[in-house]
Amino acid sequence: MHRELRAIRGKWLLGLGLACAGLAGPVLASGDIPPARQGRADAARINTPNGGRQEIRNRQDMERLSGYTAPGAKAYAAMAADASAGQWPVTLFYRCRNVPGGSAIHAPMPQPIEVFDGVYSIGDDANNVWAIDTAEGIILIDALSNEEDAKRVIVENMRKLKLDPARIRYILITHNHGDHYGGAAYLKSLSGAHLAMSREDWEGKALGAPMPVKAADDFYLTDGQKITLGGRTISVVLTPGHTPGTVSLVFPVTDKGQPHVASLFGGQGSPKNLAALQQFRKSLDHFADVTDAMQADVVLSNHTVGDDGLTKVALLAKRKPGQPNPYVAGREGVIRYSALWQACLSADIDQIAWNAAARPDAVK
Repeated sequence: MHRELRAIRGKWLLGLGLACAGLAGPVLASGDIPPARQGRADAARINTPNGGRQEIRNRQDMERLSGYTAPGAKAYAAMAADASAGQWPVTLFYRCRNVPGGSAIHAPMPQPIEVFDGVYSIGDDANNVWAIDTAEGIILIDALSNEEDAKRVIVENMRKLKLDPARIRYILITHNHGDHYGGAAYLKSLSGAHLAMSREDWEGKALGAPMPVKAADDFYLTDGQKITLGGRTISVVLTPGHTPGTVSLVFPVTDKGQPHVASLFGGQGSPKNLAALQQFRKSLDHFADVTDAMQADVVLSNHTVGDDGLTKVALLAKRKPGQPNPYVAGREGVIRYSALWQACLSADIDQIAWNAAARPDAVK
Protein backbone atom coordinates (compact mmCIF):
# COMPACT_ATOMS: atom_id res chain seq x y z
CA MET A 1 0.00 0.00 0.00
CA HIS A 2 2.81 2.42 0.89
CA ARG A 3 4.57 1.87 -2.44
CA GLU A 4 1.34 2.09 -4.44
CA LEU A 5 0.22 5.37 -2.87
CA ARG A 6 3.72 6.85 -3.08
CA ALA A 7 3.71 6.03 -6.79
CA ILE A 8 0.34 7.73 -7.21
CA ARG A 9 1.58 10.77 -5.27
CA GLY A 10 4.61 11.06 -7.52
CA LYS A 11 2.41 11.28 -10.62
CA TRP A 12 0.17 14.06 -9.34
CA LEU A 13 2.53 16.89 -10.22
CA LEU A 14 0.27 18.88 -12.50
CA GLY A 15 -0.64 21.62 -10.00
CA LEU A 16 -3.93 22.37 -8.32
CA GLY A 17 -7.16 24.24 -8.66
CA LEU A 18 -9.73 25.87 -6.48
CA ALA A 19 -11.33 23.59 -3.89
CA CYS A 20 -14.41 25.22 -2.45
CA ALA A 21 -18.08 24.28 -2.41
CA GLY A 22 -21.57 24.74 -1.06
CA LEU A 23 -24.54 22.45 -1.39
CA ALA A 24 -28.30 22.55 -1.11
CA GLY A 25 -29.76 23.37 2.29
CA PRO A 26 -30.00 26.30 4.70
CA VAL A 27 -26.99 28.52 5.13
CA LEU A 28 -25.71 28.65 8.71
CA ALA A 29 -23.87 31.59 10.22
CA SER A 30 -21.18 30.97 12.81
CA GLY A 31 -18.82 33.18 14.80
CA ASP A 32 -16.86 35.64 12.72
CA ILE A 33 -17.21 33.69 9.46
CA PRO A 34 -19.15 35.80 6.93
CA PRO A 35 -22.34 34.25 5.52
CA ALA A 36 -20.76 34.28 2.05
CA ARG A 37 -18.12 31.84 3.31
CA GLN A 38 -20.59 29.54 5.01
CA GLY A 39 -21.31 26.26 3.29
CA ARG A 40 -24.61 24.46 3.16
CA ALA A 41 -25.27 22.34 6.19
CA ASP A 42 -26.23 18.68 6.26
CA ALA A 43 -29.40 18.69 8.37
CA ALA A 44 -28.75 15.11 9.50
CA ARG A 45 -25.49 16.18 11.12
CA ILE A 46 -26.51 19.46 12.77
CA ASN A 47 -26.41 17.93 16.25
CA THR A 48 -23.18 16.01 15.79
CA PRO A 49 -19.75 17.31 16.86
CA ASN A 50 -18.92 18.33 13.29
CA GLY A 51 -21.81 20.78 13.37
CA GLY A 52 -23.63 19.98 10.14
CA ARG A 53 -20.59 19.86 7.90
CA GLN A 54 -21.00 17.75 4.79
CA GLU A 55 -19.00 14.55 4.51
CA ILE A 56 -17.61 12.47 1.66
CA ARG A 57 -16.83 8.86 2.60
CA ASN A 58 -16.77 6.94 -0.68
CA ARG A 59 -17.02 7.20 -4.47
CA GLN A 60 -20.81 7.46 -4.38
CA ASP A 61 -20.66 10.46 -2.02
CA MET A 62 -17.98 12.00 -4.22
CA GLU A 63 -20.03 11.65 -7.38
CA ARG A 64 -23.07 13.14 -5.66
CA LEU A 65 -21.40 16.02 -3.83
CA SER A 66 -18.17 17.10 -5.48
CA GLY A 67 -19.55 18.99 -8.48
CA TYR A 68 -16.84 17.93 -10.95
CA THR A 69 -17.92 17.65 -14.59
CA ALA A 70 -14.64 16.96 -16.42
CA PRO A 71 -14.01 13.25 -17.07
CA GLY A 72 -10.43 13.51 -15.82
CA ALA A 73 -11.47 15.44 -12.72
CA LYS A 74 -14.04 12.78 -11.90
CA ALA A 75 -11.38 10.10 -12.21
CA TYR A 76 -9.03 11.96 -9.87
CA ALA A 77 -11.88 12.56 -7.41
CA ALA A 78 -12.69 8.84 -7.39
CA MET A 79 -9.02 8.15 -6.61
CA ALA A 80 -9.25 10.61 -3.70
CA ALA A 81 -12.26 8.75 -2.29
CA ASP A 82 -10.42 5.45 -2.59
CA ALA A 83 -7.29 6.88 -0.95
CA SER A 84 -9.26 8.24 2.01
CA ALA A 85 -10.73 4.83 2.85
CA GLY A 86 -13.50 6.56 4.81
CA GLN A 87 -11.11 8.58 6.99
CA TRP A 88 -11.39 12.38 7.34
CA PRO A 89 -14.83 12.63 5.65
CA VAL A 90 -15.20 16.33 6.49
CA THR A 91 -11.69 17.01 5.20
CA LEU A 92 -12.34 15.11 1.98
CA PHE A 93 -15.48 17.16 1.35
CA TYR A 94 -13.51 20.35 2.01
CA ARG A 95 -10.76 19.28 -0.40
CA CYS A 96 -12.74 17.76 -3.28
CA ARG A 97 -15.48 20.24 -4.22
CA ASN A 98 -15.90 22.16 -7.40
CA VAL A 99 -18.85 24.43 -6.62
CA PRO A 100 -18.55 27.72 -4.71
CA GLY A 101 -19.17 28.22 -1.00
CA GLY A 102 -17.59 27.61 2.37
CA SER A 103 -17.52 24.97 5.08
CA ALA A 104 -20.62 25.12 7.28
CA ILE A 105 -19.93 25.43 10.99
CA HIS A 106 -22.74 25.19 13.50
CA ALA A 107 -21.01 23.49 16.39
CA PRO A 108 -20.46 24.15 20.07
CA MET A 109 -16.96 25.16 21.05
CA PRO A 110 -14.79 22.06 21.42
CA GLN A 111 -13.48 21.48 24.91
CA PRO A 112 -9.78 22.15 25.50
CA ILE A 113 -8.09 18.80 25.84
CA GLU A 114 -4.72 17.05 26.11
CA VAL A 115 -4.38 15.23 22.79
CA PHE A 116 -0.90 13.81 23.37
CA ASP A 117 1.33 13.90 26.43
CA GLY A 118 1.84 17.63 27.00
CA VAL A 119 0.24 18.58 23.65
CA TYR A 120 -3.07 20.40 23.99
CA SER A 121 -5.87 21.46 21.64
CA ILE A 122 -6.99 24.92 22.82
CA GLY A 123 -8.71 26.45 19.77
CA ASP A 124 -12.29 27.12 18.72
CA ASP A 125 -14.76 25.45 16.34
CA ALA A 126 -12.96 26.70 13.21
CA ASN A 127 -9.29 27.12 14.16
CA ASN A 128 -7.14 24.60 15.95
CA VAL A 129 -4.53 26.17 18.24
CA TRP A 130 -1.91 23.88 19.72
CA ALA A 131 0.03 24.32 22.98
CA ILE A 132 3.08 22.14 23.52
CA ASP A 133 4.21 22.10 27.15
CA THR A 134 7.85 21.49 28.04
CA ALA A 135 10.00 21.72 31.15
CA GLU A 136 11.30 25.08 29.90
CA GLY A 137 8.02 26.64 28.78
CA ILE A 138 5.25 26.39 26.21
CA ILE A 139 5.36 26.46 22.40
CA LEU A 140 2.15 27.85 20.90
CA ILE A 141 1.14 27.17 17.31
CA ASP A 142 -1.00 30.05 15.95
CA ALA A 143 -2.88 32.75 17.84
CA LEU A 144 -6.44 33.23 16.47
CA SER A 145 -7.83 36.51 15.13
CA ASN A 146 -7.38 39.26 17.74
CA GLU A 147 -6.73 40.12 21.37
CA GLU A 148 -10.29 39.27 22.39
CA ASP A 149 -10.03 35.80 20.84
CA ALA A 150 -6.69 35.27 22.53
CA LYS A 151 -8.17 36.19 25.91
CA ARG A 152 -11.51 34.44 25.52
CA VAL A 153 -10.31 31.22 23.88
CA ILE A 154 -6.55 30.67 24.18
CA VAL A 155 -5.90 32.09 27.66
CA GLU A 156 -9.14 30.74 29.16
CA ASN A 157 -8.56 27.28 27.69
CA MET A 158 -4.97 27.22 28.91
CA ARG A 159 -6.09 28.09 32.42
CA LYS A 160 -8.75 25.39 32.33
CA LEU A 161 -5.94 22.94 31.59
CA LYS A 162 -3.73 24.47 34.32
CA LEU A 163 -1.30 25.84 31.74
CA ASP A 164 0.13 29.25 32.64
CA PRO A 165 0.02 31.64 29.63
CA ALA A 166 3.01 33.49 31.11
CA ARG A 167 5.09 30.38 30.35
CA ILE A 168 4.66 30.72 26.58
CA ARG A 169 8.17 30.96 25.14
CA TYR A 170 7.57 30.64 21.39
CA ILE A 171 4.56 31.57 19.25
CA LEU A 172 4.92 29.92 15.85
CA ILE A 173 2.65 31.44 13.19
CA THR A 174 1.87 29.17 10.25
CA HIS A 175 0.96 31.97 7.83
CA ASN A 176 -0.13 35.60 7.54
CA HIS A 177 -3.90 35.27 7.55
CA GLY A 178 -5.46 37.20 10.40
CA ASP A 179 -7.18 34.22 12.00
CA HIS A 180 -3.74 32.74 12.72
CA TYR A 181 -1.68 35.73 13.90
CA GLY A 182 -4.20 38.29 15.23
CA GLY A 183 -3.77 37.47 18.91
CA ALA A 184 0.02 37.08 18.78
CA ALA A 185 0.97 40.59 19.93
CA TYR A 186 -1.25 40.33 23.01
CA LEU A 187 0.10 36.90 23.90
CA LYS A 188 3.66 38.20 23.52
CA SER A 189 2.87 41.10 25.85
CA LEU A 190 1.49 38.62 28.38
CA SER A 191 4.41 36.22 28.26
CA GLY A 192 7.44 37.81 26.62
CA ALA A 193 7.41 34.99 24.04
CA HIS A 194 9.39 35.08 20.82
CA LEU A 195 7.21 35.39 17.71
CA ALA A 196 8.23 33.43 14.63
CA MET A 197 6.93 33.38 11.05
CA SER A 198 8.46 32.99 7.62
CA ARG A 199 10.13 36.09 6.17
CA GLU A 200 7.93 35.82 3.08
CA ASP A 201 4.76 36.15 5.13
CA TRP A 202 6.02 38.56 7.79
CA GLU A 203 7.18 41.01 5.16
CA GLY A 204 4.40 40.22 2.68
CA LYS A 205 0.83 41.40 2.37
CA ALA A 206 -1.18 40.17 5.35
CA LEU A 207 -4.87 39.34 5.27
CA GLY A 208 -6.40 40.75 8.44
CA ALA A 209 -5.31 43.02 11.26
CA PRO A 210 -1.92 44.77 11.11
CA MET A 211 0.94 42.33 11.50
CA PRO A 212 2.84 42.35 14.80
CA VAL A 213 6.00 44.41 14.53
CA LYS A 214 9.02 42.10 14.49
CA ALA A 215 11.04 42.75 17.65
CA ALA A 216 14.74 42.08 18.10
CA ASP A 217 14.02 38.80 19.91
CA ASP A 218 11.62 37.53 17.23
CA PHE A 219 12.84 35.45 14.30
CA TYR A 220 12.02 34.05 10.87
CA LEU A 221 11.04 30.45 10.24
CA THR A 222 12.99 28.72 7.47
CA ASP A 223 12.87 25.41 5.64
CA GLY A 224 14.63 22.66 7.56
CA GLN A 225 14.94 24.72 10.74
CA LYS A 226 14.80 22.94 14.12
CA ILE A 227 13.20 24.65 17.12
CA THR A 228 14.05 23.02 20.43
CA LEU A 229 12.67 23.80 23.88
CA GLY A 230 12.71 21.67 27.00
CA GLY A 231 13.63 18.48 25.18
CA ARG A 232 11.06 18.87 22.39
CA THR A 233 12.13 19.60 18.81
CA ILE A 234 9.90 20.88 16.00
CA SER A 235 11.02 20.62 12.37
CA VAL A 236 9.94 23.49 10.10
CA VAL A 237 9.00 22.89 6.45
CA LEU A 238 8.46 25.86 4.13
CA THR A 239 5.30 25.08 2.12
CA PRO A 240 4.26 28.11 0.03
CA GLY A 241 0.99 28.11 -1.85
CA HIS A 242 -1.77 28.91 0.59
CA THR A 243 0.31 32.04 1.18
CA PRO A 244 3.81 32.81 -0.17
CA GLY A 245 5.39 31.86 3.16
CA THR A 246 3.19 29.19 4.73
CA VAL A 247 5.13 26.90 7.05
CA SER A 248 4.28 23.39 8.15
CA LEU A 249 5.57 21.47 11.16
CA VAL A 250 6.61 17.93 12.07
CA PHE A 251 7.43 16.89 15.64
CA PRO A 252 7.64 13.82 17.88
CA VAL A 253 4.87 13.27 20.44
CA THR A 254 3.96 10.53 22.88
CA ASP A 255 0.58 9.10 23.79
CA LYS A 256 0.67 7.70 27.32
CA GLY A 257 4.36 7.17 26.79
CA GLN A 258 4.09 5.54 23.34
CA PRO A 259 6.11 7.42 20.68
CA HIS A 260 4.53 8.92 17.55
CA VAL A 261 5.39 11.67 15.06
CA ALA A 262 2.88 14.44 14.34
CA SER A 263 2.51 16.23 11.00
CA LEU A 264 0.76 19.60 10.69
CA PHE A 265 0.39 21.20 7.25
CA GLY A 266 0.19 24.97 7.70
CA GLY A 267 -2.23 26.04 4.92
CA GLN A 268 -5.66 24.60 4.20
CA GLY A 269 -7.68 26.56 1.62
CA SER A 270 -6.50 26.84 -1.98
CA PRO A 271 -5.33 30.19 -3.39
CA LYS A 272 -7.01 31.84 -6.37
CA ASN A 273 -4.33 32.10 -9.01
CA LEU A 274 -2.84 29.29 -10.99
CA ALA A 275 0.82 30.00 -10.20
CA ALA A 276 0.13 29.83 -6.44
CA LEU A 277 -1.91 26.68 -6.94
CA GLN A 278 0.95 25.02 -8.76
CA GLN A 279 3.35 26.05 -6.01
CA PHE A 280 0.97 24.71 -3.38
CA ARG A 281 0.97 21.33 -5.13
CA LYS A 282 4.77 21.21 -5.10
CA SER A 283 4.74 22.11 -1.41
CA LEU A 284 2.43 19.23 -0.59
CA ASP A 285 4.89 16.90 -2.27
CA HIS A 286 7.81 18.43 -0.35
CA PHE A 287 5.96 18.02 2.93
CA ALA A 288 5.17 14.39 2.12
CA ASP A 289 8.88 13.78 1.59
CA VAL A 290 9.57 15.13 5.09
CA THR A 291 6.77 13.16 6.75
CA ASP A 292 8.06 10.02 5.02
CA ALA A 293 11.61 10.68 6.21
CA MET A 294 10.43 11.27 9.78
CA GLN A 295 7.87 8.42 9.62
CA ALA A 296 4.95 10.59 10.71
CA ASP A 297 1.88 8.67 11.85
CA VAL A 298 -0.30 11.51 13.21
CA VAL A 299 -2.29 14.14 11.26
CA LEU A 300 -2.95 17.49 12.93
CA SER A 301 -4.21 20.73 11.39
CA ASN A 302 -4.55 24.41 12.19
CA HIS A 303 -8.21 24.24 11.05
CA THR A 304 -10.76 21.73 12.29
CA VAL A 305 -11.78 20.96 8.70
CA GLY A 306 -8.19 19.87 8.07
CA ASP A 307 -8.16 16.94 10.50
CA ASP A 308 -11.86 16.43 11.32
CA GLY A 309 -10.84 17.96 14.61
CA LEU A 310 -14.32 18.52 16.09
CA THR A 311 -15.16 14.85 15.77
CA LYS A 312 -11.76 13.72 17.03
CA VAL A 313 -11.87 15.94 20.14
CA ALA A 314 -15.33 14.55 20.95
CA LEU A 315 -14.02 10.99 20.56
CA LEU A 316 -10.95 11.74 22.63
CA ALA A 317 -13.07 13.13 25.46
CA LYS A 318 -14.87 9.76 25.67
CA ARG A 319 -11.76 7.65 25.23
CA LYS A 320 -11.47 4.77 27.68
CA PRO A 321 -8.25 3.12 28.86
CA GLY A 322 -6.82 0.90 26.16
CA GLN A 323 -8.72 2.58 23.30
CA PRO A 324 -6.69 4.11 20.45
CA ASN A 325 -6.04 7.82 20.13
CA PRO A 326 -8.25 9.05 17.24
CA TYR A 327 -5.50 11.40 16.03
CA VAL A 328 -3.10 8.50 15.39
CA ALA A 329 -3.61 7.62 11.73
CA GLY A 330 -0.64 5.27 11.35
CA ARG A 331 1.86 5.46 8.52
CA GLU A 332 -0.70 4.24 6.00
CA GLY A 333 -3.15 6.87 7.22
CA VAL A 334 -0.67 9.73 6.77
CA ILE A 335 0.11 8.47 3.26
CA ARG A 336 -3.59 8.22 2.47
CA TYR A 337 -4.15 11.75 3.78
CA SER A 338 -1.46 13.07 1.45
CA ALA A 339 -2.81 11.02 -1.45
CA LEU A 340 -6.42 12.16 -1.06
CA TRP A 341 -5.37 15.82 -0.92
CA GLN A 342 -3.16 15.49 -3.96
CA ALA A 343 -5.86 13.65 -5.89
CA CYS A 344 -8.41 16.37 -5.11
CA LEU A 345 -6.00 19.06 -6.24
CA SER A 346 -5.30 17.13 -9.41
CA ALA A 347 -9.06 16.96 -9.97
CA ASP A 348 -9.25 20.73 -9.59
CA ILE A 349 -6.49 21.39 -12.11
CA ASP A 350 -7.99 18.94 -14.55
CA GLN A 351 -11.35 20.68 -14.25
CA ILE A 352 -9.68 24.05 -14.90
CA ALA A 353 -7.93 22.65 -17.99
CA TRP A 354 -11.15 21.08 -19.26
CA ASN A 355 -13.03 24.35 -18.74
CA ALA A 356 -10.28 26.27 -20.51
CA ALA A 357 -10.53 24.05 -23.57
CA ALA A 358 -14.16 25.11 -23.92
CA ARG A 359 -13.65 28.71 -22.76
CA PRO A 360 -10.02 29.82 -23.09
CA ASP A 361 -10.80 33.16 -21.42
CA ALA A 362 -12.12 31.45 -18.27
CA VAL A 363 -8.72 30.57 -16.73
CA LYS A 364 -5.92 33.01 -15.98
